Amino acid sequence: MKMMFRTFTLALLVSVFTISTAQASLLWKVTGNDLDQPSYLFGTIHVICQDRFYMDERIEDAIASSEQLAKEIDISAPGTMMRLQQLMVNPDGPYLEEHLNEDELATLDQYFLDNFGVGLAQVGALKPMALNSMLLMGAMPCADTESYEAFFAQRASELELPILELESVEFQMSLFDNIPQEEQVSWLLEMVKDDQATTEQMESLIDAYLSEDLDTLLALMEEDPQFAEYAEVLLDERNQNWVAPIREMIHERSTFIAVGAGHLPGDMGVITLLQDAGYTVEPVAR
Repeated sequence: MKMMFRTFTLALLVSVFTISTAQASLLWKVTGNDLDQPSYLFGTIHVICQDRFYMDERIEDAIASSEQLAKEIDISAPGTMMRLQQLMVNPDGPYLEEHLNEDELATLDQYFLDNFGVGLAQVGALKPMALNSMLLMGAMPCADTESYEAFFAQRASELELPILELESVEFQMSLFDNIPQEEQVSWLLEMVKDDQATTEQMESLIDAYLSEDLDTLLALMEEDPQFAEYAEVLLDERNQNWVAPIREMIHERSTFIAVGAGHLPGDMGVITLLQDAGYTVEPVAR
């Protein structure tokens, strides 16, 4: 479970894959079902070391040929970042002392002081997922990072493409309300006690992502036997919710859809759901 917590809370970093590497690709073309022109699905990883950021001609061509960009949420929209920051704060104030003993609190406090220059006095009211995101950024094996979401938002701006959202920031931040706070705090403490494991897991995920090695990504996620406990809420239900707005978007205009890579494959993934709705969805190979 703690691996899922590490990966998901970094703006849904990457999740379970179930398609064969015979069709391995992060970029998928959507046609058929009376579409006038193709649209594209692209699976993102939300943070990566700047020197490993990868963009090739097929992806550039796909977004350049599109008439609008669709994302899970649009952080660049006016007011969104402010709302996100507000939603990261626990409404009842500091809460960690309800779940941790004095030694555990001291361990957590010292870790944040040593690595971020702030202690629990400054960040202790942030929700576990916000603290976890800080830990994940600190675990990146580099100082400079890049975001695929930011890249696509910038390209959309340059190409004067409108940006659409598949869900609200309020909904996305509410997802962790389905997971008991005590459990989230426990995972947080485990990450602090074994931060090297977090770094190694992130490096493995990034290696597999850049290789478009879906089998390895699946194997990494399946190391967590409790993943299925929350996969339905965090992935499956959201994928189903997205199908209707995606269909509306792609019939209106050619759309480049960029979402966390874990949302694309699987029986309840966006690829299969669109195929079930009558579309042809095929990989665009390197």
